[in-house]
Amino acid sequence: MMTGCGPSEPAPTGDALYAEAEANYHRYREFVNALQSEVSTGPWEIGSLGSYGMQPEPCNNYTGYGYALNRSLQLDGEQREPHADVVEQFLRDQGMTPSRGTLGSDGQEGQLIQVAVRDEGDFKLLLVEFRKNGSIAVTTRTKCWPGDPEVLGEMLFGDVNLGMGYLPLVTEAPTDPLFFGITPGDPQFLDETPDPSATPTPTPGT
Repeated sequence: MMTGCGPSEPAPTGDALYAEAEANYHRYREFVNALQSEVSTGPWEIGSLGSYGMQPEPCNNYTGYGYALNRSLQLDGEQREPHADVVEQFLRDQGMTPSRGTLGSDGQEGQLIQVAVRDEGDFKLLLVEFRKNGSIAVTTRTKCWPGDPEVLGEMLFGDVNLGMGYLPLVTEAPTDPLFFGITPGDPQFLDETPDPSATPTPTPGT
């Protein structure tokens, strides 16, 4: 059973659920952003809408929720060892016990260094991968917190289409301001370039 969703722990509802979910979100995102910033404060690619990091994911038979995140970056592959050292030291400085391993021989283009933390802090999994081609990927899955994920999702997003500019779907820097949920009708990252096809046709005589 995932930590944080035991049967003896009552699930919050209403405003309490929202407030706790927001605190959990900001805390884990601030941690991940700080880790990313150790490598680069520039834009990181976002894997997909589902891995943006804010959407509640069901766990523990839908009695709890968690968050998942995926970010990637392209840097100098020759620096993968120093970058892995920095990430590993950051995690140790935060009181975690990261494991580190290397897959593939040194002569392989796809040689992969992995630094991982499992079942510590807010995380079920926190994985950072460094490839010889320079690709760096951060993948996280939080632990399970009590609360109805569908109710929470409705509170956060209602029935809006998250792919229509409400969330940054391409890149995001770890130094960008965090926000939680959306304001219906007020997308966070909508392209503000006017759409000529949406320009009202002038009324004759005006």
